[in-house]
Amino acid sequence: MKNIYLLLTLVGVMLTSTLSDASAQRTPSYTISDHEYCDQHLTINVTQPCAHQGTTAPYKVGDYYNVNGKQGVVFEVCDNGRHGKIVSLDDAFLRWCTFEQYDKEIDLGLRDENNGKVNTDKVMQRRDSDQYPAFVWCRNKGADWYLPAYDELKAIYNSKSKINSTLAKYDAELNGWYWSSTEYEDYPESRAWYVYMSDGYTVDGSKYANSYVRAVSVF
Repeated sequence: MKNIYLLLTLVGVMLTSTLSDASAQRTPSYTISDHEYCDQHLTINVTQPCAHQGTTAPYKVGDYYNVNGKQGVVFEVCDNGRHGKIVSLDDAFLRWCTFEQYDKEIDLGLRDENNGKVNTDKVMQRRDSDQYPAFVWCRNKGADWYLPAYDELKAIYNSKSKINSTLAKYDAELNGWYWSSTEYEDYPESRAWYVYMSDGYTVDGSKYANSYVRAVSVF
């Protein structure tokens, strides 16, 4: 039995040394048996780092995020602050689509109000995706950046004071009308939703109009 305890102690030290991590963790099970002394199995729970390496957890809304060159301000958190969403440090003043595209009165079917990546992916898969400047600007930041959906912009507005306290360091506070990626359901061929960051007011606007654009990504 002494050999069993020695074996388990050594295994425990090796697993702890190899797998401990200060980041978000999960707890799989490992089964070790020693048939020379007994036919019982002992299950040991150890911790392993999750898929998001390099993330300093936990984050809070308003925190500055900078991991592997990806920068932004946290506006939503989950999993005890280990994951969430960030909004870009910069913005642009762009049209939702070009006049050429607007004149075609195309309903793109962008109805998702919670996940702008779904909407953005639909646009970027089109052969004429270059006709949608707001979407292109966001995606040019990287494959996981996108034009936020209606509810995501509302979430950004709801935490505007915390976000702006960080953005102020970069002279990039939220202000003015911002495009969402969600089409207006009554006239989807010509209009999409805006959110006004000064007071949270929402309204539909012509896709051909210029407005501010911020990109969003998950971490």
